[in-house]
Amino acid sequence: MDLLRPRQWLRPAFGAGPVDPFPADIVLRFGLVIFFALYMALGASRDPRLSFAVSGVILAHALAATLAFRRTRHNSSGLLTVWAVLICADIVVVNMAAFADRNDESPVHLLVFASLFTASAMFEMPFVLALAVLAAAGVAGVDMAKSEEAGIGFNTIFTAGLVLFVAGFAGNRARSEAALRRQLTESEGREREQAAALRLALEAARVSESRFEAISEHAPAILVLFDPSGRPMHASRSLTTLLGLEIPALASELAKTSRLSKTDREAIRSAINGAVNGIAANLEVSVRDGKGEMRHISSTFFPIAGGGGAIALDVTGERALAAQVTRAQQMETLGTLAGGIAHDFNNLLTAILGNLYMVEQHLGPGSPMAPLVSDARVAGQRGAELVKQLLNYSRPNMDSTELIDLERLVQETTRLGQRGITPSISVVIERGEPGAMVAGNFGALQQVVLNLIVNARDAMPGGGRLTISTGLMEVNAWNARENLDARPGTYRVIAVSDTGTGMPPETMARIFDPFFTTKEVGKGTGLGLATSLSILRAHGGWMAVESRVGEGSTFRVMLPALSSE
Repeated sequence: MDLLRPRQWLRPAFGAGPVDPFPADIVLRFGLVIFFALYMALGASRDPRLSFAVSGVILAHALAATLAFRRTRHNSSGLLTVWAVLICADIVVVNMAAFADRNDESPVHLLVFASLFTASAMFEMPFVLALAVLAAAGVAGVDMAKSEEAGIGFNTIFTAGLVLFVAGFAGNRARSEAALRRQLTESEGREREQAAALRLALEAARVSESRFEAISEHAPAILVLFDPSGRPMHASRSLTTLLGLEIPALASELAKTSRLSKTDREAIRSAINGAVNGIAANLEVSVRDGKGEMRHISSTFFPIAGGGGAIALDVTGERALAAQVTRAQQMETLGTLAGGIAHDFNNLLTAILGNLYMVEQHLGPGSPMAPLVSDARVAGQRGAELVKQLLNYSRPNMDSTELIDLERLVQETTRLGQRGITPSISVVIERGEPGAMVAGNFGALQQVVLNLIVNARDAMPGGGRLTISTGLMEVNAWNARENLDARPGTYRVIAVSDTGTGMPPETMARIFDPFFTTKEVGKGTGLGLATSLSILRAHGGWMAVESRVGEGSTFRVMLPALSSE
């Protein structure tokens, strides 16, 4: 029962909120209190003075409650409950006085009537109507049982029903207003929650976008997003860094044949169309960067909401290393084969040269066969030298090692090499750190440096500058990625540079292949650099090459520095 739980039925009456702005409602309730107060006062006692006293007390209480609620800006529907409670209190006092005076009749019906009036403001309208009829009938029955003169009759029933109906109507309206206010408050609360959720979602989206921008700006991979028509609408900074392209120029630049081949261009266009239509694809193409160098790009095209995307990586270095691995395996196989053939061929040449020497000893000086035998012997000796080079390539001579002064090695080798250098070529030796030492075979390393000096000379037929320098270089893991033979560490360097014709990339890719040469027939065997690299590998070193067409080349001999350095 709600009446047994005061908090439950007083909540709509005392709920916080602004004063009802409709004056007619206040007037109606205040008039109802006046009418009800007079009714109770006249029935409470036959003494006019007591009636007017009770009426004055009730009106004073009602006026005080009205002013208090208006000042505190409470809900106006609470006035009805407060007035009813005050009236009940006043009626109790009147009835106590009436019981004390035995000549007067006790207005029990008024006490019951006031209680029902208070309750009627708390229930819904159908229940109020039924309550009004029952209460009026009950009160009338009590009056008639007490005294026929005291019977209230039809007027009492009508008045009681009217008062209860008006009270219930006012209470129902108050409850409706409170319900509307609660609904409005709840709606405003939901709107505030939705607005807060929207702000959180927007903030999360902003943070997510900021993270995406940060990743896109600093990631080494190229990230490109396409709209539904396949046009690029976003690209990471690495696109500009690697290819020298901006978003507005991306489509037009990639359409040029100088950037992409026709086959690669059509493959990219097909991959983009597939991505925006929900089909992923992997693609590898070759594109020329902003410096004019060819780069190998591996990319993945994928669909996203509202378009497509692509992630691309520059795999030029990886492809170069893979090519070096393949070439190294080929050279290892070729070296093994060449070593076996050279050994067998050397045995044959030994027998041939020995027999030619015996023939020369039996021929007289004036024999017509002597020049022919001499030419055959010279050719055999040249063949023996070639076989020796093949053997050095396959198995470098490392029988004896020693501490070698780099400055001495460079000085003596340069003197040997200068005999074949024309005056149009100036030779410059840039001295490095005095006393720099490496461990190795002096003759083998001298052969390496001499090969580089001869190659530099041949690269400058019209003259130029040949520079030989020494130094110390620290190689980290990142730099070591550029060469298959490289290892992180400290190296002594002998650099041989020229200002000659330079080499294109396709030539640089093969310079260490055995028997590969760009020299004229009869001027080179193609074993010089291959043998030099083999010797350096036997020393734990390697060779780095830089070259530009029309500018010249630099070959760096990398030898491990002594551990004490």
